[in-house]
Amino acid sequence: MKIVSHYLQGIADVGFFPSISLLIFFLFFAGMLWWTFKKSNKTYFTEMESYALDDDGTTSSSEANE
Repeated sequence: MKIVSHYLQGIADVGFFPSISLLIFFLFFAGMLWWTFKKSNKTYFTEMESYALDDDGTTSSSEANE
């Protein structure tokens, strides 16, 4: 790790990059929270929650052999 830190210390304003990374992560996280909880997604989530339980008429290969 000494080798990496030695090269990073040579870069001007290296402390700036963690701040930008945190800002990008925070904006992405806040955007995902906003998208998840906005009211217009209620119908989308209601439709998606039943997909796993719907029987669409397809069978897996193991069920077809029995």
